[in-house]
Amino acid sequence: FSIGDIADVNQDGKSYVAYCFASVEGHSKLNTYIGNGSADGTYVFTNFRPRWVMVKRTDTSGGWHIFDNKRANPFNEITVRLEADNADGENTGGTPDIDFLSNGFKMRTTFDNMNASGGTYIYYAVAEIPFKYANAR
Repeated sequence: FSIGDIADVNQDGKSYVAYCFASVEGHSKLNTYIGNGSADGTYVFTNFRPRWVMVKRTDTSGGWHIFDNKRANPFNEITVRLEADNADGENTGGTPDIDFLSNGFKMRTTFDNMNASGGTYIYYAVAEIPFKYANAR
């Protein structure tokens, strides 16, 4: 990949870190979705049951929200999340809920950082197990 010559990302004498993600069929997926603003939120098809999902709003400012199937309630709705750009780290409050399904995930919140009506979001999801063997939680 190329970073160009903008001082914010390529300044002499500075150190930088780049995180590069790619979709791997049946194991991980990187894509976008549009929010619907409803507590019966947007469904995102991944073709596998997620183990880990990271979401970031791209059409305005908003934090990085990370959900996994280990730190939370073992059943849906998952309410515990990590906030990658927040010094508090783990967040157990508020209403940003998500369901992990056998073939994707579904927002269960109207929280604007995850499901605003018409909002554009990028996500990266990693499979718990390939869809061939997956069951609903």
